Amino acid sequence: MLLASAVVVWEWLNEHGRWRPYSPAVSHHIEAVIRANPRGGSVVLGQVDSKLSPYIIDLHSMHQFRQDTGTLRPVRRSLYEPSSAPAQGWQWEWEGDGGRWTPYDTQVSIALQCAMDRQLPWLDLAPLGFCYTVDLQNMTQVNQQTHRRRRVQRRSDQAYPLVK
Repeated sequence: MLLASAVVVWEWLNEHGRWRPYSPAVSHHIEAVIRANPRGGSVVLGQVDSKLSPYIIDLHSMHQFRQDTGTLRPVRRSLYEPSSAPAQGWQWEWEGDGGRWTPYDTQVSIALQCAMDRQLPWLDLAPLGFCYTVDLQNMTQVNQQTHRRRRVQRRSDQAYPLVK
């Protein structure tokens, strides 16, 4: 997708084959490192988020390296519309078993925000590869196989970086 301007979301590939977004602050940090050294190098993620202190991104190989385990995971730099949820600073999350909020994949967040903007009562996530329906009026997601409900939230956060 070639855009005159776009929002940049840096993502890493998890063990389930899903691209997971880094936070807006981490994406801003990676972009700042690239601006300072356009030839590449590495990005120490712990400099912006202490929970990510074991991780380094090698910009040449486009891999995240976990120093304490040696685990390598691919990373990517994705571009999205400047009117999308990441550009507006909207972070969509679901509540896990321990009460911890987990961000949705970027594509899911964009779809949820579009549904909310269109004032839809719910959104089926099956076309995006998930067996959930999100009830946007009650802010819950329902697993279509188990019928288990979890809370969801839309949280205002820093917008992801905008590039020309």
